[in-house]
Amino acid sequence: IGVFLLVRQTSVLLIRHGRHALYPSPYLDAHGEEDANLRRGKQLHLHQERYDHLGQLFVSHSLDHDPRILDSSTRQETNLL
Repeated sequence: IGVFLLVRQTSVLLIRHGRHALYPSPYLDAHGEEDANLRRGKQLHLHQERYDHLGQLFVSHSLDHDPRILDSSTRQETNLL
């Protein structure tokens, strides 16, 4: 299981059992909008509700059951030597 904040993309990468998906940014600007790839240069603030939802998905082992994650996920087989 991996949950990684992609700082420059302002999104979260979720990895579990060979599946990976991008989760919406937990950081929003003053108008409640994401700033993908920090293009607008607006100051971003932690959106507590998104952050809490992500935390709840992680601690409840629900990453495999959330429809938003499943719809955007892809499976990639990896061979580790």
